[in-house]
Amino acid sequence: MGVIYKVKTEIKNFLLEQKKNQPVLSCRRLAALAQEKFQIKVSKSSINSIIKEAGLSMPVGRRRKKRRRLLEIPPKIQEEIKLLTQAISKAEEPVSKTEEPVTEEPVEVKSEEPKELECTGAILLKAADYLIGGTYYINEAIKKGLTQQEEDSLAKIESLLWSLVDKKLSQEGILSYLTELQSVMTTKLDTFQILSTLMQEVRGIKATLLDGGIFYLDGQLHTVWSTLHIPYDFNTTIYNIKSYINKYFYKDTPFLLCMAPGYDTPTPEFFNFILSFEAKEKTISKLTLYGNKFEGLEEIPFSQSKRRFFIFGLWPWQFVDYRKVKKLGEFRPFYFEALKKNFYIADIELELSQPNTNQLVTLKGFAVKTSLTEKTRLIILSSLTQQELMPESWLTTYLNHWPNLEETFKDFSRKLELFTYTASSQVAISIKSLNLNREAPSDIKTLLDNYLEALDLYTRWHFLPFEYENQDFSTMKERFYNLKGILKKEKDYILVSFLPPANYRYLAHLQYALRRINEREIVFRDSKRLWLDIASAFLP
Repeated sequence: MGVIYKVKTEIKNFLLEQKKNQPVLSCRRLAALAQEKFQIKVSKSSINSIIKEAGLSMPVGRRRKKRRRLLEIPPKIQEEIKLLTQAISKAEEPVSKTEEPVTEEPVEVKSEEPKELECTGAILLKAADYLIGGTYYINEAIKKGLTQQEEDSLAKIESLLWSLVDKKLSQEGILSYLTELQSVMTTKLDTFQILSTLMQEVRGIKATLLDGGIFYLDGQLHTVWSTLHIPYDFNTTIYNIKSYINKYFYKDTPFLLCMAPGYDTPTPEFFNFILSFEAKEKTISKLTLYGNKFEGLEEIPFSQSKRRFFIFGLWPWQFVDYRKVKKLGEFRPFYFEALKKNFYIADIELELSQPNTNQLVTLKGFAVKTSLTEKTRLIILSSLTQQELMPESWLTTYLNHWPNLEETFKDFSRKLELFTYTASSQVAISIKSLNLNREAPSDIKTLLDNYLEALDLYTRWHFLPFEYENQDFSTMKERFYNLKGILKKEKDYILVSFLPPANYRYLAHLQYALRRINEREIVFRDSKRLWLDIASAFLP
Protein backbone atom coordinates (compact mmCIF):
# COMPACT_ATOMS: atom_id res chain seq x y z
CA MET A 1 0.00 0.00 0.00
CA GLY A 2 1.35 3.41 -0.93
CA VAL A 3 1.75 6.32 1.47
CA ILE A 4 -1.06 8.93 1.32
CA TYR A 5 0.35 12.44 0.95
CA LYS A 6 -1.27 15.83 1.54
CA VAL A 7 -4.85 14.57 1.91
CA LYS A 8 -6.58 16.45 4.72
CA THR A 9 -8.79 14.57 7.13
CA GLU A 10 -11.84 16.48 5.88
CA ILE A 11 -11.20 15.37 2.30
CA LYS A 12 -10.39 11.81 3.35
CA ASN A 13 -13.64 11.52 5.34
CA PHE A 14 -15.59 12.96 2.39
CA LEU A 15 -14.09 10.37 -0.01
CA LEU A 16 -14.81 7.49 2.36
CA GLU A 17 -18.39 8.63 2.92
CA GLN A 18 -18.99 8.83 -0.84
CA LYS A 19 -17.52 5.35 -1.36
CA LYS A 20 -19.62 3.85 1.46
CA ASN A 21 -22.83 5.34 0.06
CA GLN A 22 -22.06 4.37 -3.55
CA PRO A 23 -19.62 1.43 -3.73
CA VAL A 24 -19.61 1.58 -7.57
CA LEU A 25 -17.83 4.96 -7.60
CA SER A 26 -14.42 4.65 -9.24
CA CYS A 27 -11.23 6.45 -8.17
CA ARG A 28 -11.62 8.66 -11.22
CA ARG A 29 -15.13 9.68 -10.20
CA LEU A 30 -14.11 10.23 -6.57
CA ALA A 31 -11.25 12.47 -7.71
CA ALA A 32 -13.73 14.55 -9.73
CA LEU A 33 -16.07 14.86 -6.73
CA ALA A 34 -13.22 15.95 -4.45
CA GLN A 35 -12.07 18.58 -6.95
CA GLU A 36 -15.61 19.88 -7.36
CA LYS A 37 -16.15 20.23 -3.57
CA PHE A 38 -12.70 21.29 -2.32
CA GLN A 39 -11.10 22.75 -5.48
CA ILE A 40 -8.10 20.49 -5.00
CA LYS A 41 -6.73 17.65 -7.10
CA VAL A 42 -6.28 14.28 -5.41
CA SER A 43 -4.53 11.58 -7.42
CA LYS A 44 -6.31 8.33 -8.20
CA SER A 45 -3.46 6.38 -6.56
CA SER A 46 -3.95 8.34 -3.31
CA ILE A 47 -7.70 7.69 -3.40
CA ASN A 48 -7.08 4.02 -4.12
CA SER A 49 -4.81 3.84 -1.05
CA ILE A 50 -7.41 5.60 1.12
CA ILE A 51 -10.29 3.30 0.20
CA LYS A 52 -8.09 0.20 0.39
CA GLU A 53 -6.86 1.22 3.86
CA ALA A 54 -10.49 1.58 4.94
CA GLY A 55 -11.35 -1.85 3.53
CA LEU A 56 -13.72 -0.40 0.89
CA SER A 57 -11.90 -1.43 -2.29
CA MET A 58 -13.69 -3.76 -4.68
CA PRO A 59 -12.14 -7.25 -4.69
CA VAL A 60 -10.66 -8.48 -7.97
CA GLY A 61 -10.48 -12.10 -6.87
CA ARG A 62 -11.49 -14.04 -3.82
CA ARG A 63 -9.51 -12.95 -0.75
CA ARG A 64 -7.69 -15.86 0.83
CA LYS A 65 -8.10 -14.97 4.47
CA LYS A 66 -8.86 -17.28 7.36
CA ARG A 67 -12.23 -16.29 8.76
CA ARG A 68 -14.57 -17.89 11.22
CA ARG A 69 -17.36 -19.59 9.31
CA LEU A 70 -20.81 -19.01 10.72
CA LEU A 71 -22.21 -22.21 9.29
CA GLU A 72 -21.34 -24.79 6.69
CA ILE A 73 -24.18 -25.56 4.29
CA PRO A 74 -24.39 -29.34 3.83
CA PRO A 75 -23.08 -30.70 0.48
CA LYS A 76 -26.56 -31.89 -0.53
CA ILE A 77 -27.99 -28.39 -0.16
CA GLN A 78 -25.01 -26.89 -1.97
CA GLU A 79 -25.75 -29.08 -4.98
CA GLU A 80 -29.39 -28.01 -4.99
CA ILE A 81 -28.58 -24.31 -4.99
CA LYS A 82 -25.73 -24.71 -7.48
CA LEU A 83 -28.13 -24.06 -10.35
CA LEU A 84 -28.83 -20.44 -9.47
CA THR A 85 -25.83 -19.48 -7.37
CA GLN A 86 -22.78 -21.32 -8.67
CA ALA A 87 -23.59 -22.37 -12.24
CA ILE A 88 -24.06 -18.70 -13.09
CA SER A 89 -21.27 -16.28 -12.14
CA LYS A 90 -22.02 -13.06 -10.29
CA ALA A 91 -22.87 -9.90 -12.23
CA GLU A 92 -19.84 -7.70 -12.80
CA GLU A 93 -19.71 -4.54 -10.70
CA PRO A 94 -18.95 -1.53 -12.95
CA VAL A 95 -15.45 -0.14 -12.35
CA SER A 96 -13.92 2.49 -14.64
CA LYS A 97 -11.10 1.30 -16.82
CA THR A 98 -9.01 4.21 -15.57
CA GLU A 99 -9.27 3.16 -11.95
CA GLU A 100 -6.09 1.91 -10.29
CA PRO A 101 -6.31 -1.89 -9.95
CA VAL A 102 -6.15 -3.42 -6.49
CA THR A 103 -3.56 -6.18 -6.30
CA GLU A 104 -4.97 -9.50 -5.14
CA GLU A 105 -3.68 -13.03 -4.98
CA PRO A 106 -4.39 -14.86 -8.25
CA VAL A 107 -7.29 -17.27 -8.22
CA GLU A 108 -6.79 -20.60 -9.93
CA VAL A 109 -9.42 -21.13 -12.62
CA LYS A 110 -10.11 -24.69 -13.70
CA SER A 111 -11.36 -25.46 -17.18
CA GLU A 112 -14.94 -26.65 -17.22
CA GLU A 113 -16.46 -29.15 -19.59
CA PRO A 114 -19.82 -28.27 -21.17
CA LYS A 115 -22.67 -29.74 -19.15
CA GLU A 116 -26.42 -29.56 -18.72
CA LEU A 117 -28.28 -28.83 -15.51
CA GLU A 118 -31.94 -28.74 -14.66
CA CYS A 119 -33.27 -25.25 -13.89
CA THR A 120 -36.53 -23.38 -13.36
CA GLY A 121 -38.21 -20.20 -14.57
CA ALA A 122 -36.71 -18.42 -11.55
CA ILE A 123 -33.94 -17.55 -14.02
CA LEU A 124 -36.25 -14.66 -15.06
CA LEU A 125 -35.87 -13.24 -11.56
CA LYS A 126 -32.12 -13.86 -11.73
CA ALA A 127 -32.00 -11.72 -14.89
CA ALA A 128 -33.84 -8.92 -13.08
CA ASP A 129 -31.41 -9.23 -10.15
CA TYR A 130 -28.50 -8.77 -12.56
CA LEU A 131 -29.98 -5.49 -13.82
CA ILE A 132 -30.86 -4.19 -10.35
CA GLY A 133 -27.68 -5.39 -8.62
CA GLY A 134 -29.63 -6.12 -5.44
CA THR A 135 -27.93 -9.21 -4.03
CA TYR A 136 -24.58 -7.41 -4.13
CA TYR A 137 -25.86 -4.40 -2.19
CA ILE A 138 -27.91 -6.49 0.24
CA ASN A 139 -24.84 -8.59 0.98
CA GLU A 140 -22.81 -5.43 1.61
CA ALA A 141 -25.48 -4.10 3.98
CA ILE A 142 -25.58 -7.39 5.90
CA LYS A 143 -21.78 -7.58 6.13
CA LYS A 144 -21.70 -4.20 7.86
CA GLY A 145 -23.76 -5.67 10.70
CA LEU A 146 -21.59 -8.74 11.22
CA THR A 147 -18.64 -8.97 13.56
CA GLN A 148 -17.14 -11.80 11.49
CA GLN A 149 -17.00 -11.87 7.69
CA GLU A 150 -17.33 -14.85 5.35
CA GLU A 151 -15.73 -15.39 1.97
CA ASP A 152 -18.82 -16.91 0.35
CA SER A 153 -21.45 -14.69 1.98
CA LEU A 154 -22.80 -13.48 -1.38
CA ALA A 155 -23.50 -17.05 -2.55
CA LYS A 156 -25.22 -17.82 0.74
CA ILE A 157 -27.39 -14.70 0.59
CA GLU A 158 -28.39 -15.68 -2.95
CA SER A 159 -29.25 -19.19 -1.79
CA LEU A 160 -31.54 -17.72 0.86
CA LEU A 161 -33.24 -15.53 -1.72
CA TRP A 162 -33.83 -18.33 -4.23
CA SER A 163 -35.08 -20.67 -1.50
CA LEU A 164 -38.04 -18.29 -1.18
CA VAL A 165 -38.92 -19.04 -4.83
CA ASP A 166 -38.29 -22.78 -4.80
CA LYS A 167 -39.45 -24.37 -1.54
CA LYS A 168 -37.40 -27.47 -2.32
CA LEU A 169 -34.37 -25.37 -1.39
CA SER A 170 -35.88 -24.33 1.98
CA GLN A 171 -34.30 -27.22 3.84
CA GLU A 172 -32.71 -27.37 7.24
CA GLY A 173 -29.24 -26.19 6.21
CA ILE A 174 -30.44 -22.99 4.59
CA LEU A 175 -33.00 -22.20 7.28
CA SER A 176 -30.40 -22.78 9.99
CA TYR A 177 -28.04 -20.40 8.21
CA LEU A 178 -30.77 -17.75 8.14
CA THR A 179 -31.45 -18.21 11.86
CA GLU A 180 -27.78 -18.06 12.85
CA LEU A 181 -27.07 -15.13 10.54
CA GLN A 182 -29.90 -13.15 12.08
CA SER A 183 -28.72 -13.94 15.60
CA VAL A 184 -25.22 -12.51 15.05
CA MET A 185 -26.34 -9.29 13.33
CA THR A 186 -25.17 -6.33 15.41
CA THR A 187 -27.31 -3.71 13.63
CA LYS A 188 -30.79 -3.61 12.13
CA LEU A 189 -31.26 -3.30 8.38
CA ASP A 190 -33.11 -0.31 6.96
CA THR A 191 -35.14 -2.30 4.44
CA PHE A 192 -36.97 0.76 3.11
CA GLN A 193 -33.75 2.69 2.46
CA ILE A 194 -32.00 -0.26 0.81
CA LEU A 195 -34.92 -1.00 -1.53
CA SER A 196 -35.44 2.69 -2.29
CA THR A 197 -31.87 2.83 -3.57
CA LEU A 198 -32.22 -0.39 -5.57
CA MET A 199 -35.52 0.68 -7.15
CA GLN A 200 -34.16 4.02 -8.37
CA GLU A 201 -34.55 4.07 -12.16
CA VAL A 202 -33.04 6.26 -14.87
CA ARG A 203 -35.37 7.81 -17.44
CA GLY A 204 -32.62 9.08 -19.66
CA ILE A 205 -29.09 10.42 -20.03
CA LYS A 206 -28.25 13.91 -21.22
CA ALA A 207 -24.86 14.19 -22.93
CA THR A 208 -23.42 17.74 -23.02
CA LEU A 209 -20.68 18.43 -25.58
CA LEU A 210 -17.73 20.81 -25.35
CA ASP A 211 -19.30 23.11 -27.96
CA GLY A 212 -22.59 23.29 -26.02
CA GLY A 213 -24.44 20.76 -28.14
CA ILE A 214 -26.54 18.06 -26.47
CA PHE A 215 -28.28 14.78 -27.14
CA TYR A 216 -30.33 12.40 -24.99
CA LEU A 217 -30.25 8.62 -24.63
CA ASP A 218 -32.94 6.40 -23.13
CA GLY A 219 -31.93 4.13 -20.26
CA GLN A 220 -31.97 0.99 -22.43
CA LEU A 221 -30.02 2.61 -25.31
CA HIS A 222 -32.61 2.07 -28.01
CA THR A 223 -31.87 5.35 -29.76
CA VAL A 224 -30.98 9.06 -29.53
CA TRP A 225 -33.67 11.52 -28.45
CA SER A 226 -34.03 15.26 -29.08
CA THR A 227 -35.65 15.90 -25.68
CA LEU A 228 -35.95 14.14 -22.34
CA HIS A 229 -39.58 13.27 -23.17
CA ILE A 230 -38.74 9.56 -23.24
CA PRO A 231 -41.29 6.76 -22.62
CA TYR A 232 -41.09 5.18 -19.20
CA ASP A 233 -40.84 1.72 -20.78
CA PHE A 234 -37.24 2.47 -21.79
CA ASN A 235 -36.12 3.07 -18.19
CA THR A 236 -33.40 1.02 -16.54
CA THR A 237 -31.93 0.84 -13.06
CA ILE A 238 -29.20 3.22 -11.95
CA TYR A 239 -26.99 0.18 -11.33
CA ASN A 240 -27.48 -1.01 -14.92
CA ILE A 241 -26.98 2.40 -16.54
CA LYS A 242 -23.67 2.83 -14.71
CA SER A 243 -22.62 -0.54 -16.09
CA TYR A 244 -23.46 0.77 -19.58
CA ILE A 245 -21.51 3.98 -18.97
CA ASN A 246 -18.51 2.01 -17.77
CA LYS A 247 -18.69 -0.36 -20.74
CA TYR A 248 -19.37 2.10 -23.57
CA PHE A 249 -17.75 5.34 -22.40
CA TYR A 250 -14.69 4.22 -20.43
CA LYS A 251 -13.79 0.96 -22.09
CA ASP A 252 -13.10 0.24 -25.75
CA THR A 253 -16.42 -1.55 -26.38
CA PRO A 254 -18.24 -0.03 -29.39
CA PHE A 255 -21.34 1.94 -28.30
CA LEU A 256 -24.51 0.12 -29.40
CA LEU A 257 -27.79 1.75 -30.37
CA CYS A 258 -30.72 -0.30 -31.59
CA MET A 259 -31.55 2.18 -34.35
CA ALA A 260 -31.13 5.69 -35.65
CA PRO A 261 -33.86 8.10 -34.45
CA GLY A 262 -36.67 9.38 -36.67
CA TYR A 263 -38.03 8.34 -40.02
CA ASP A 264 -37.66 11.09 -42.62
CA THR A 265 -34.74 13.30 -41.58
CA PRO A 266 -31.68 12.67 -39.39
CA THR A 267 -31.96 14.89 -36.31
CA PRO A 268 -29.27 17.42 -35.29
CA GLU A 269 -29.02 15.57 -31.97
CA PHE A 270 -28.24 12.33 -33.80
CA PHE A 271 -25.42 14.08 -35.64
CA ASN A 272 -24.19 15.41 -32.28
CA PHE A 273 -24.08 11.79 -31.12
CA ILE A 274 -22.15 10.64 -34.20
CA LEU A 275 -19.65 13.50 -34.11
CA SER A 276 -19.12 13.26 -30.34
CA PHE A 277 -17.16 10.04 -30.90
CA GLU A 278 -14.46 11.80 -32.94
CA ALA A 279 -12.69 13.33 -29.86
CA LYS A 280 -12.66 16.86 -31.29
CA GLU A 281 -14.60 20.00 -30.32
CA LYS A 282 -17.80 17.96 -30.08
CA THR A 283 -16.49 15.46 -27.56
CA ILE A 284 -18.68 14.83 -24.48
CA SER A 285 -17.90 16.98 -21.44
CA LYS A 286 -20.42 15.54 -18.98
CA LEU A 287 -23.28 13.08 -18.60
CA THR A 288 -26.39 13.82 -16.51
CA LEU A 289 -28.72 11.08 -15.26
CA TYR A 290 -32.45 11.84 -14.92
CA GLY A 291 -35.07 9.95 -12.92
CA ASN A 292 -38.70 9.00 -13.52
CA LYS A 293 -39.97 12.53 -12.91
CA PHE A 294 -37.20 14.01 -15.07
CA GLU A 295 -35.35 15.11 -11.95
CA GLY A 296 -31.56 15.26 -12.09
CA LEU A 297 -30.04 12.31 -10.22
CA GLU A 298 -26.32 12.64 -10.82
CA GLU A 299 -23.86 14.57 -12.97
CA ILE A 300 -20.82 12.68 -14.22
CA PRO A 301 -17.87 14.77 -15.53
CA PHE A 302 -16.39 13.27 -18.66
CA SER A 303 -12.92 14.19 -19.84
CA GLN A 304 -11.73 11.34 -22.06
CA SER A 305 -10.57 12.70 -25.39
CA LYS A 306 -9.72 9.48 -27.20
CA ARG A 307 -11.70 8.41 -30.24
CA ARG A 308 -14.44 5.92 -29.46
CA PHE A 309 -16.72 3.89 -31.71
CA PHE A 310 -20.39 3.23 -32.22
CA ILE A 311 -22.69 0.82 -34.07
CA PHE A 312 -26.37 1.39 -34.88
CA GLY A 313 -29.11 0.02 -37.10
CA LEU A 314 -30.65 1.93 -40.03
CA TRP A 315 -33.89 0.67 -41.58
CA PRO A 316 -34.06 0.77 -45.41
CA TRP A 317 -36.95 3.27 -45.34
CA GLN A 318 -35.20 5.74 -43.00
CA PHE A 319 -33.67 9.01 -44.29
CA VAL A 320 -34.31 8.12 -47.94
CA ASP A 321 -33.74 11.70 -49.14
CA TYR A 322 -30.71 12.29 -46.93
CA ARG A 323 -28.59 9.24 -47.56
CA LYS A 324 -26.46 8.15 -50.47
CA VAL A 325 -25.05 4.68 -51.03
CA LYS A 326 -21.48 5.07 -52.24
CA LYS A 327 -20.53 1.38 -52.33
CA LEU A 328 -22.39 -1.93 -52.01
CA GLY A 329 -20.61 -5.27 -52.25
CA GLU A 330 -21.80 -8.79 -52.99
CA PHE A 331 -23.88 -10.62 -50.38
CA ARG A 332 -22.20 -13.54 -48.62
CA PRO A 333 -23.48 -16.04 -46.02
CA PHE A 334 -23.07 -15.55 -42.28
CA TYR A 335 -24.17 -17.99 -39.56
CA PHE A 336 -24.98 -16.56 -36.11
CA GLU A 337 -24.31 -19.35 -33.63
CA ALA A 338 -26.29 -18.03 -30.65
CA LEU A 339 -29.53 -17.80 -32.66
CA LYS A 340 -28.73 -20.83 -34.84
CA LYS A 341 -29.75 -18.65 -37.78
CA ASN A 342 -28.38 -17.85 -41.26
CA PHE A 343 -27.92 -14.31 -42.55
CA TYR A 344 -26.47 -12.76 -45.69
CA ILE A 345 -24.36 -9.63 -45.45
CA ALA A 346 -22.76 -7.20 -47.92
CA ASP A 347 -20.23 -4.43 -47.29
CA ILE A 348 -21.75 -0.98 -47.63
CA GLU A 349 -20.50 2.62 -47.53
CA LEU A 350 -23.19 5.22 -46.97
CA GLU A 351 -23.25 9.03 -46.71
CA LEU A 352 -25.74 10.74 -44.36
CA SER A 353 -26.55 14.45 -44.45
CA GLN A 354 -28.22 16.77 -41.94
CA PRO A 355 -30.07 19.55 -43.86
CA ASN A 356 -30.40 22.04 -40.98
CA THR A 357 -26.72 22.08 -40.09
CA ASN A 358 -25.31 21.20 -43.54
CA GLN A 359 -23.25 18.38 -42.05
CA LEU A 360 -22.16 15.20 -43.81
CA VAL A 361 -20.84 11.94 -42.40
CA THR A 362 -19.67 8.86 -44.27
CA LEU A 363 -20.08 5.56 -42.46
CA LYS A 364 -19.23 1.99 -43.32
CA GLY A 365 -21.01 -1.19 -42.37
CA PHE A 366 -23.06 -3.87 -44.04
CA ALA A 367 -26.51 -4.61 -45.36
CA VAL A 368 -28.30 -7.60 -43.82
CA LYS A 369 -30.71 -10.12 -45.36
CA THR A 370 -32.13 -13.41 -44.12
CA SER A 371 -32.26 -14.83 -47.68
CA LEU A 372 -30.64 -13.88 -50.98
CA THR A 373 -34.01 -13.38 -52.71
CA GLU A 374 -35.41 -10.75 -50.33
CA LYS A 375 -34.70 -7.03 -50.03
CA THR A 376 -32.29 -5.69 -47.42
CA ARG A 377 -33.75 -6.07 -43.90
CA LEU A 378 -31.42 -3.76 -42.00
CA ILE A 379 -28.24 -1.74 -42.48
CA ILE A 380 -25.67 -1.85 -39.69
CA LEU A 381 -23.39 1.23 -39.70
CA SER A 382 -20.37 2.08 -37.58
CA SER A 383 -17.50 4.52 -37.15
CA LEU A 384 -15.20 1.47 -37.06
CA THR A 385 -13.20 0.65 -40.17
CA GLN A 386 -12.69 -2.83 -41.57
CA GLN A 387 -9.09 -2.69 -40.37
CA GLU A 388 -10.34 -2.13 -36.80
CA LEU A 389 -13.13 -4.72 -36.80
CA MET A 390 -14.24 -7.14 -39.50
CA PRO A 391 -17.85 -6.78 -40.70
CA GLU A 392 -18.76 -10.23 -39.38
CA SER A 393 -17.73 -9.04 -35.93
CA TRP A 394 -19.91 -5.93 -36.34
CA LEU A 395 -22.91 -8.14 -37.01
CA THR A 396 -22.12 -10.47 -34.11
CA THR A 397 -21.72 -7.50 -31.74
CA TYR A 398 -25.01 -5.97 -32.86
CA LEU A 399 -27.00 -9.23 -32.79
CA ASN A 400 -25.65 -10.06 -29.34
CA HIS A 401 -27.44 -6.97 -28.09
CA TRP A 402 -30.39 -6.65 -30.51
CA PRO A 403 -31.12 -10.17 -31.80
CA ASN A 404 -34.79 -9.76 -32.75
CA LEU A 405 -34.60 -7.22 -35.64
CA GLU A 406 -38.13 -6.35 -36.86
CA GLU A 407 -39.86 -7.44 -33.65
CA THR A 408 -37.65 -5.10 -31.64
CA PHE A 409 -38.66 -2.19 -33.86
CA LYS A 410 -42.35 -3.11 -33.65
CA ASP A 411 -42.13 -3.32 -29.87
CA PHE A 412 -40.31 0.04 -29.80
CA SER A 413 -42.97 1.67 -31.99
CA ARG A 414 -45.83 0.22 -29.95
CA LYS A 415 -44.40 1.55 -26.69
CA LEU A 416 -43.72 4.94 -28.25
CA GLU A 417 -47.28 5.16 -29.57
CA LEU A 418 -48.72 4.14 -26.22
CA PHE A 419 -46.62 6.80 -24.49
CA THR A 420 -47.79 9.43 -26.98
CA TYR A 421 -51.43 8.87 -26.05
CA THR A 422 -51.15 7.92 -22.38
CA ALA A 423 -48.09 9.80 -21.08
CA SER A 424 -50.07 11.78 -18.52
CA SER A 425 -51.55 8.61 -17.01
CA GLN A 426 -48.43 6.42 -17.00
CA VAL A 427 -47.34 5.15 -13.60
CA ALA A 428 -43.65 4.43 -13.11
CA ILE A 429 -42.28 1.57 -11.06
CA SER A 430 -41.13 2.81 -7.65
CA ILE A 431 -40.76 1.88 -4.01
CA LYS A 432 -44.41 2.88 -3.61
CA SER A 433 -45.32 -0.04 -5.88
CA LEU A 434 -44.18 -2.43 -3.15
CA ASN A 435 -46.30 -3.26 -0.12
CA LEU A 436 -43.78 -2.09 2.49
CA ASN A 437 -44.45 -1.02 6.06
CA ARG A 438 -42.01 1.83 6.69
CA GLU A 439 -42.27 1.45 10.47
CA ALA A 440 -42.04 -2.34 10.64
CA PRO A 441 -38.98 -3.84 12.37
CA SER A 442 -36.43 -4.91 9.77
CA ASP A 443 -34.59 -8.21 9.59
CA ILE A 444 -32.88 -10.30 6.93
CA LYS A 445 -35.95 -12.42 6.13
CA THR A 446 -38.09 -9.29 5.69
CA LEU A 447 -35.48 -7.71 3.46
CA LEU A 448 -35.21 -10.79 1.22
CA ASP A 449 -39.00 -11.17 1.03
CA ASN A 450 -39.36 -7.54 -0.01
CA TYR A 451 -36.52 -7.75 -2.52
CA LEU A 452 -38.07 -10.83 -4.10
CA GLU A 453 -41.27 -8.82 -4.46
CA ALA A 454 -39.22 -6.07 -6.14
CA LEU A 455 -37.68 -8.58 -8.58
CA ASP A 456 -41.13 -9.91 -9.46
CA LEU A 457 -42.41 -6.35 -9.99
CA TYR A 458 -39.46 -5.50 -12.26
CA THR A 459 -39.95 -8.71 -14.24
CA ARG A 460 -43.65 -8.01 -14.79
CA TRP A 461 -43.18 -4.36 -15.77
CA HIS A 462 -40.09 -4.65 -17.95
CA PHE A 463 -40.05 -8.14 -19.47
CA LEU A 464 -43.71 -9.11 -19.96
CA PRO A 465 -46.65 -7.63 -21.91
CA PHE A 466 -48.65 -4.81 -20.30
CA GLU A 467 -51.41 -7.02 -18.93
CA TYR A 468 -48.95 -8.47 -16.39
CA GLU A 469 -48.27 -5.21 -14.56
CA ASN A 470 -50.96 -5.92 -11.96
CA GLN A 471 -50.57 -9.70 -11.61
CA ASP A 472 -49.57 -11.17 -8.24
CA PHE A 473 -46.55 -13.32 -7.36
CA SER A 474 -48.53 -16.56 -7.09
CA THR A 475 -49.82 -16.12 -10.65
CA MET A 476 -46.33 -15.38 -11.96
CA LYS A 477 -44.93 -18.39 -10.17
CA GLU A 478 -47.60 -20.69 -11.58
CA ARG A 479 -47.20 -19.41 -15.14
CA PHE A 480 -43.44 -18.77 -15.35
CA TYR A 481 -41.23 -19.19 -12.27
CA ASN A 482 -42.10 -22.88 -11.80
CA LEU A 483 -41.40 -23.82 -15.42
CA LYS A 484 -38.78 -26.48 -16.01
CA GLY A 485 -35.74 -25.90 -18.16
CA ILE A 486 -32.25 -27.05 -19.07
CA LEU A 487 -29.21 -24.89 -18.43
CA LYS A 488 -26.23 -25.59 -20.67
CA LYS A 489 -22.83 -23.94 -20.45
CA GLU A 490 -21.27 -23.32 -23.84
CA LYS A 491 -17.89 -21.76 -24.62
CA ASP A 492 -19.12 -18.16 -24.88
CA TYR A 493 -22.62 -18.25 -23.45
CA ILE A 494 -25.00 -19.90 -21.01
CA LEU A 495 -28.10 -21.25 -22.77
CA VAL A 496 -31.31 -21.81 -20.81
CA SER A 497 -33.95 -23.71 -22.77
CA PHE A 498 -37.45 -23.78 -21.26
CA LEU A 499 -39.54 -26.95 -21.33
CA PRO A 500 -43.18 -25.82 -20.97
CA PRO A 501 -45.88 -28.40 -20.24
CA ALA A 502 -48.30 -29.73 -22.84
CA ASN A 503 -51.02 -27.27 -23.88
CA TYR A 504 -49.15 -24.42 -22.17
CA ARG A 505 -51.41 -21.36 -22.57
CA TYR A 506 -48.79 -18.64 -22.07
CA LEU A 507 -46.24 -19.60 -24.72
CA ALA A 508 -46.49 -16.28 -26.60
CA HIS A 509 -46.05 -14.33 -23.36
CA LEU A 510 -43.03 -16.43 -22.40
CA GLN A 511 -41.46 -15.94 -25.82
CA TYR A 512 -41.99 -12.19 -25.51
CA ALA A 513 -40.30 -12.13 -22.08
CA LEU A 514 -37.31 -14.18 -23.25
CA ARG A 515 -36.72 -11.88 -26.22
CA ARG A 516 -36.89 -8.76 -24.02
CA ILE A 517 -34.38 -10.27 -21.60
CA ASN A 518 -32.04 -11.29 -24.42
CA GLU A 519 -32.03 -7.67 -25.59
CA ARG A 520 -30.68 -6.55 -22.22
CA GLU A 521 -27.39 -8.34 -23.01
CA ILE A 522 -26.77 -9.95 -19.64
CA VAL A 523 -23.09 -10.94 -19.51
CA PHE A 524 -21.82 -12.55 -16.33
CA ARG A 525 -18.41 -12.06 -14.76
CA ASP A 526 -16.94 -15.08 -16.55
CA SER A 527 -17.79 -13.22 -19.81
CA LYS A 528 -20.49 -15.73 -20.70
CA ARG A 529 -23.62 -14.24 -22.22
CA LEU A 530 -27.04 -15.41 -20.96
CA TRP A 531 -29.33 -16.64 -23.73
CA LEU A 532 -32.92 -17.74 -23.06
CA ASP A 533 -35.09 -19.71 -25.46
CA ILE A 534 -37.72 -22.44 -25.65
CA ALA A 535 -36.63 -25.94 -26.63
CA SER A 536 -37.62 -26.52 -30.26
CA ALA A 537 -39.50 -29.71 -29.39
CA PHE A 538 -41.96 -27.60 -27.36
CA LEU A 539 -42.70 -25.02 -30.09
CA PRO A 540 -45.76 -25.39 -32.34
